[in-house]
Amino acid sequence: MLKLIVDSTCDLPEEYIKENDILVLPLKVLLEDKEYLDGETINVDEVYEAMKKGNMPVTSQPAPETIYSTFLNYAKKGQDFIYLAFSSAMSGTFQLASSILSELKEEYPEVNMEVVDSMGGSTATGLIVMQTMEYIKSSVLEFKKALDYMKELTHHIEHIFTISDLNWLIKGGRIGKAQGMIGSILGINPILDVNDGRMEVIRKTRGRKKAFAAVVDMLEERAGKLKNQIIGISHADDEEAARELVLMIKERLGCTQFIVNKIGGVLGSHLGIGGVGVFFFNQEANLQADVKSCNES
Repeated sequence: MLKLIVDSTCDLPEEYIKENDILVLPLKVLLEDKEYLDGETINVDEVYEAMKKGNMPVTSQPAPETIYSTFLNYAKKGQDFIYLAFSSAMSGTFQLASSILSELKEEYPEVNMEVVDSMGGSTATGLIVMQTMEYIKSSVLEFKKALDYMKELTHHIEHIFTISDLNWLIKGGRIGKAQGMIGSILGINPILDVNDGRMEVIRKTRGRKKAFAAVVDMLEERAGKLKNQIIGISHADDEEAARELVLMIKERLGCTQFIVNKIGGVLGSHLGIGGVGVFFFNQEANLQADVKSCNES
């Protein structure tokens, strides 16, 4: 069967990854001059604990040799594969992997292999993987059909974030200090979207309740009729916020299937503690992913 590869920015339940034999490539996290492999030599809780102590992590793409050896291993075995990479607008991972793949394609032209830009990350990428996996399992498919299906999904996945603590965006240089301080004083909770793979502030609200209401409004506007899909909700060490959003979505839209998890260390480093994201498709997919191994709320 076609092999799916993701990187550690893909927030999927560990059980699902194991059950479906999905390979995860780790990005790198630099903390206090020490380099770690995301999800392997450092876990998400350790990243958040370091941030609580005032340490600002720096993240970078997987090591080129890791990507090369992984791709080469499958190419030598004649194993077709697709690597769904972190957004090319936020990381050089996609470009690096594409460059490595182009070399291997010349050496192993008989093997079907491709790198796809997820144009996002976190559980949005996870939902794309789940849908694609079910599509692959549904019947014997041509490589190109599975590839086209995955690419189509990347254009219909939504990412909506809200941030409760602007200090992390200030520390990371993602907003100006003066702008951030004024926002904190006024109790501003920005709403962020992902457009062409890049996060951008699209709305500003005052207070967490209004921010959550705005997120649910956007979910209803973009996918209110698709109540049977799985909604991904990921939080940066604030499970209470995630559960509050689940309840609001259930009450407003009647959705019943959710994946609730922590935003991984790489994206958590960008958003800061207290961020929460909601992920969903704005167009109905041909197949619903198997949720037996996911957290239902």
